[in-house]
Amino acid sequence: MILTVNDLTFTYRSCETLKGIHFSIQPGELTVILGPNGVGKTTLLKCLNNILSPQKGNILIKQQNTQEMTPRQIAREIAYVAQQSEPARITVFDAVLMGRRPHINYRVSKQDLIKVDAVIRHLNLSKFSLKYLDQMSGGELQKVCIARALVQQTDLLLLDEPTASLDLKNQTQILGLIRHIIKDHQMAAIMTMHDLNAAMRYADKYIFLKEATIYSAGNILDITPEMVEAVYGVKVEITHHRGLPIVIPMDDHHDSRTKRVMPAMVEQAA
Repeated sequence: MILTVNDLTFTYRSCETLKGIHFSIQPGELTVILGPNGVGKTTLLKCLNNILSPQKGNILIKQQNTQEMTPRQIAREIAYVAQQSEPARITVFDAVLMGRRPHINYRVSKQDLIKVDAVIRHLNLSKFSLKYLDQMSGGELQKVCIARALVQQTDLLLLDEPTASLDLKNQTQILGLIRHIIKDHQMAAIMTMHDLNAAMRYADKYIFLKEATIYSAGNILDITPEMVEAVYGVKVEITHHRGLPIVIPMDDHHDSRTKRVMPAMVEQAA
């Protein structure tokens, strides 16, 4: 077991943002945290990475309590990719090299440089090595952030909405890349998302958060329309196309538009 979370509770300004959170993560699993805005998805990731300290419960990374670990020790076990990364005036190579900080003692070693170069080549970023971050597109920048996390050589990767603000092509590339890395290196990853269809296509496991606690969790293909309605308050249908699940909202606007279109089509046919 890479990660075990026991009875985690986090309170902010006397309000319980998270309460009684229990789950565990296995190697090779991509787990997605789902739920409406403000439910505590990002807060949970920050607790897992010890950026925030929960008031109750414990988090074990390979049976070590994160509350008893130094930031350097945690950074050797958990890599965190934040929701938004502000582009800096540094090169791609230097930005990725920063991921080696938990392993660097007094100076950057030849081995550090070799690892950075290997990850850059693996993610097809070689042609951008000397390019500045503030000159890169959103999709390219997100790849750099993932590269920086990978050179930390951790067993657990945390990603906060890794495809936010990306176009469809970059979304599929980034999510496919994350899934490939997790399976290829037998790591584990936890990411927050809003896109149910992308989550059901790429993730293995899910955690639904509702009212600061876990509403349900399990295999991603076990998600039902009833669960989605209970968490988001929206009626949906879940169908399949070429073996892939697709979530279709069935809201009032959709129904009313159908009612308007159908009579018009009948009149034209007459």
